Parts: sequence; structure tokens; C-alpha cells
Amino acid sequence: MNSTIEKIEKIEAETKQEQRILACNAWHLVRYVLEHDHEIKVPTKFNAGQFVEWSENYPDLNTEDKINFINQYAMLEKITKKVTARTLVATRIHGRGFFHAAFFTSVGQYLLFLSTITFIFVYLLIVNVTGKVTILTPFCAAGLGTCVFLLRITQEKLKSREFDPAFIPSQLIRLCLGVLAGGSIVLFPDLVKPDKTITDIGNQINLGQGSLAFVLGYAVDIFYAILDNIGGKIKNRNQ
Repeated sequence: MNSTIEKIEKIEAETKQEQRILACNAWHLVRYVLEHDHEIKVPTKFNAGQFVEWSENYPDLNTEDKINFINQYAMLEKITKKVTARTLVATRIHGRGFFHAAFFTSVGQYLLFLSTITFIFVYLLIVNVTGKVTILTPFCAAGLGTCVFLLRITQEKLKSREFDPAFIPSQLIRLCLGVLAGGSIVLFPDLVKPDKTITDIGNQINLGQGSLAFVLGYAVDIFYAILDNIGGKIKNRNQ
């Protein structure tokens, strides 16, 4: 009996917490809409004051007001397109200080990780280029190219308030795919001298091939689109 009551209380507490989060997100959303009313076409029937009041008192609203609030919330996210309440909350780091922004927000932690990985690739690339150029060079160059792309895209998304932390795992997967795409140039025999075996490939890597690996890492979508196209043609031919 006690365990059942505890479960119910836990569910109620979690529900109230979700409602608070929803109310907070709604406040950020309506504020963004009001600040960009010259860019966003808001229906004339929308009452911003009423919506804010609903957001602040959402857990205690009656059923009808909750339905109206949810409908208007969905309407706002529809007209703001890629700028959602989640992206607004995630990118709201102004005024909190660098330390808090870098270590206590999902965006800051991701940028810190991405910057660290970028410097690691730069260091490995310098070591490989200034020393003996090895088979690791294209992988490092491809990783650097992918990091440059991710940093550029993230900067654009942060500026437009469209960065969604939910897509961080997919961007990390892109990093892995970029490293593999750029590093794959060592598998093509035309990039090494014909009288060399696969064990000698590392000695034949040069700066030109490193540059190609960088481009492949940066434009990894094009590389895999070509592979998908080739794979599709082979599949259709076999059917």
C-alpha cells in the first residue's frame, strides 16, 4: 500500500515538474515571438498577455484553459518553424557568465568538447606534417575538416536561436563518419605508387592527399551521397 502511494506521489511530482518546464518554455517562446513580430506573422486573435498568464499558472488551470494554452503553444511553435521553445531555452546563456555557459549548459559543454577535439586534430596534424607524414595524416585532416564544419554550423544555429541539443548525438556521428570518409583515401590504389604494397601506403601520404581528406571530412554528405548512389545502382542491377 505504501509503495503504491509512493509511486503515485512520484508520478504527481514528475508531472508538476514537466508542467513547470512547459510553462517556462512557453514564456521563452512568446517572448521570442513578440521580439520578432516584424518577421513572424502572428494571428490577430492571439492574446500574448493571456498566454503568458496561462503559462505562469499552467499547473492550476482548468481543463478548458489548458487545452487553449496547448493549442496556442503548438501554434506558436508552428509559426516560429525551426526556432522552438527547446532551442530558445538551450541557447539562452546571455548574462550567466562564461563559466556557467561553458560548463553548466548543454550547448556550452558541446562547444567545449568540440573545441577540444578540434585542437587535438590540429596538434596531431602538425605533428604528422612537421615530422614523418604517416597514414594518420588523412584521418587527422578529415577530423579537422569535420570539426570546422560542425563549428560553423553550430555558430549559425546559435545566432539564429535554432540550435537543438537533441541533435548533438547526430553531429557526433557525423564527426565519426567524416574521419572515416577522409581517411578512406588510403584505400584507393590510385593515390599511391603502383609498385608499392598496402604496407607502404603510409609512406606515400602527402599534403595534397591531406587536403583532399580535409575536404571529404568537411563535405561528408556529398561523399556518402555518392556512395549511396553507387550502392543504389548496384542494388537495382542485381534485382
